[in-house]
Amino acid sequence: MKVNKEDTSINIDNYQDCPPKADAMIHSLRAFGYDLGMAIADLIDNSVFARASNVWVQYDWNDGDPWVRILDDGNGMTESKLVKAMTLGSISPLDKRDPEDLGRFGLGLKTASFSQCKIIAVASKTENGKQAVRFWDLDFVEKVKRWMLGKVPRKDIIELLEPLKEMSKGTIVVWKELDRIVDRTDGVDHDPKDAFLVKFLYVKEYLEMVFHQYLEGRKRKLKIHVGAAACMPWDPYLRKNDLKQELSSEKYADSRVSVLPYVLPHVSNRSAQENTEGGGPKGWNAQQGFYVYRNKRMIVSGGYLDFDLKPEEHYKLARIKVDISNDMDHEWAIDVRKAVASPPDRLKADLLRIARVTRQKASDVYRARTGGGRRRASAAKTDDVWLKKKSGEKIVYKLNINNPILNALLKEVSSGKAWMKKFCHLIESTVPHRLIIMDGLEHEDCHVDLPGTLNPPPAGLLEMCREFYEAKLEQGCTHEEAVDIACCIEPFNSHSAYRALLDSIIEGV
Repeated sequence: MKVNKEDTSINIDNYQDCPPKADAMIHSLRAFGYDLGMAIADLIDNSVFARASNVWVQYDWNDGDPWVRILDDGNGMTESKLVKAMTLGSISPLDKRDPEDLGRFGLGLKTASFSQCKIIAVASKTENGKQAVRFWDLDFVEKVKRWMLGKVPRKDIIELLEPLKEMSKGTIVVWKELDRIVDRTDGVDHDPKDAFLVKFLYVKEYLEMVFHQYLEGRKRKLKIHVGAAACMPWDPYLRKNDLKQELSSEKYADSRVSVLPYVLPHVSNRSAQENTEGGGPKGWNAQQGFYVYRNKRMIVSGGYLDFDLKPEEHYKLARIKVDISNDMDHEWAIDVRKAVASPPDRLKADLLRIARVTRQKASDVYRARTGGGRRRASAAKTDDVWLKKKSGEKIVYKLNINNPILNALLKEVSSGKAWMKKFCHLIESTVPHRLIIMDGLEHEDCHVDLPGTLNPPPAGLLEMCREFYEAKLEQGCTHEEAVDIACCIEPFNSHSAYRALLDSIIEGV
């Protein structure tokens, strides 16, 4: 039935007030899916927008009555602004925001805190202003079944707010009754105090990742302390390593979206520190993929968004930086926790294309071996010692007797073709595929790229490399051409000693 617009005009008598039940709503708001790192990061977003230079994340087991405190030296809030900040849904996500605002839903301070504790107290003051205090006590809200915001917290909480008095401006947030952080379940190997303290090691690592662009900032640098430790920025792209690859950047949506893919260096071209730290909080495999930032604040840290792309071992060097402006939250489906994003349909084809290209280049680097020359574009794949072949649904690896070096070695054996076939079959049928895969996953590239001092080529192979090089010279190749041809053939591409030997020949002439 068609509705007449005149019949749907606003008439207050046609509506009734229907507020949510406070006691029931509280439990829904506590179930948004924050972990401790996400919750603290959400509070630090407010510190960043308040132009804080320092944020201190403090915590104490306090003999089984633990607390958490986040203090910043930002611009602070007046009493009226504090009340507004403590009100749920005080700002519509549809309102136009300051370009530097990291919030959106008017819920972050509350939902992040409710997800971890039952009491949240906030004190704030502006430059030369009076200190204002408000608090939520969820047990009280559940008891009276009304949204009653507290004004004067109990004595032990007031004491935790004291540090703000020594500052000219800033904001301090205190969490008590940490029922979601502390697991008091008895267990043989479970110590709730140790479990509580260990959580903050993860928090520090998480904040170093999420706020790394602020921590490394030049014009405006943010300092974050977790306990006594200063946060150091985690660089997902190893930008200080000269061998990282920065691919072509692209911009979309009137430059509100910028994409910059990176391919990280091969393990052999990374320092021990880069190998350890480059994996990030989730490890090398899980950290591959897209990194989405909103106003320099990381939202997504790895993975392939909505695309049907799986994180594979040989793609783990692919990391794609995506920056979006804070007016694109709806288009990118940014959630309240600021931990999930989904690109708009109009950008998916381009982002998928970029991901595939980056993954391919990352795979090329991952599969590379150190020490040898680059494979020439004209070099045939039949020069490899091993060939990959499909046998139905399976993949098998066969020795390539057409490899010049393997062929020359087999010719030195006078046992004939029958012996050669048996020898090749023995090697091919006993390759420990599963063990190689398991060892490779547990210890990155443990099978290759050994230091030259541990894996020098034997004198016989060095001599063969020289003979092969000299044969190419006799065919009319220049020194550089002969070296390039020789050092792109296995096994002469597996160690720098082969090229060093051939280069020494021309130097000695």
